[in-house]
Amino acid sequence: MGNFEKAHEFTSRWEGGRVGHVADSGGSAHDGVSPTALKGQEDQGDIDEDGDLEGDFDADDSAFTPEGGRRRMRRRFWDALGLDDVKPLCAVVVYDTAVNMGADCACRLVQKALGLRADGVWGPVTLAALRTCSDRKTAVAVCHLRRARYHELVNGNGSLKPFLDGWLRRVDSLEKTVEADNG
Repeated sequence: MGNFEKAHEFTSRWEGGRVGHVADSGGSAHDGVSPTALKGQEDQGDIDEDGDLEGDFDADDSAFTPEGGRRRMRRRFWDALGLDDVKPLCAVVVYDTAVNMGADCACRLVQKALGLRADGVWGPVTLAALRTCSDRKTAVAVCHLRRARYHELVNGNGSLKPFLDGWLRRVDSLEKTVEADNG
């Protein structure tokens, strides 16, 4: 199993199925992908001539397929961040963080974990640091920073409190996955 498949297997356990919560600013999602988030991807062939998301969604996204979500998530997060060129544990953590918190937030957390200026620019400096870092140590550090960010989010916006326990369970599971990896 390749690195993307391992990362997506973990993430899909947390993103699978159809979800929606009134307090979630991201709107409803199915298998980790929301129609709202994908509206900007018309140029990538995801929107058909009727304005619906290509083949996998109808107007209310009830026909979305896990395979379509996997393809879109790979393109939107894994490929866009160049995670094939990142050490495996960091790649899993960065992917899951980007899917859950957004690529900008993932980038800033990674930069903080690496001791870089957290400017949110995913470029050659960040990628070079990821190629030479301690894979396990950096992956765990991102998990710790992610926990802190969840608490900051809830402290700044009480309407997010219903999500905190689930977010923390997810990052705890991610950290255990990293620590248990013998690769």
